[in-house]
Amino acid sequence: MNKQEYIEELSRLLRKLPKEDREDIISDYEEHFAIGLGKGRSEEEISRALGNPKNVAKQIKADHMVKIAENKPSVGGIIEAILAAMGLGLFNLIFVTVPVLIVAAIILTLFVAGFAMILAGIYWVLSPLLHLILPQIALPQLVGSNESFWNILVILGGGIGLTAGGIILIVAMAYITKWFYELMIKYLKLNLRIIKGRKRDF
Repeated sequence: MNKQEYIEELSRLLRKLPKEDREDIISDYEEHFAIGLGKGRSEEEISRALGNPKNVAKQIKADHMVKIAENKPSVGGIIEAILAAMGLGLFNLIFVTVPVLIVAAIILTLFVAGFAMILAGIYWVLSPLLHLILPQIALPQLVGSNESFWNILVILGGGIGLTAGGIILIVAMAYITKWFYELMIKYLKLNLRIIKGRKRDF
């Protein structure tokens, strides 16, 4: 593949990138060819050294998506960055997808647990009132009889405790999620650097 074919193919594969970014990238690769030609290498040799345009484009797109996710944090952004990184090969499919899915599942589970604690706490706090309105709704029996003063007091205290615990858990998970997001960006960037390796000297 000569220079023109390589540049045209790479430009076509990067057509969805912003025009300014695409032009900068193409300019860099044209410079690679210029440097290589200046050292007496053929266009075909330089093309082979640069790598298949499809693989190069995948790496560039992954880089681009990671930068977007880093500069404009969002769930959609990080998902697109992860998917782009996954497309770079089996290594990424395993070492990016598996850790992300495991941690995401844990975070989601803890968020659900936090909301469940809040709902349970609210129900416990309101249960004495609900019992007065609808006697068929039984009170939890924690201390003595279910309608005793101490039992109701424990129910109210437990409900407040559950609600507070749920709120604390959700707030904590929000911070952990933010930290995980930043860690994931760093991991993806490191992953891409490993895949690209050192830039070749043309």
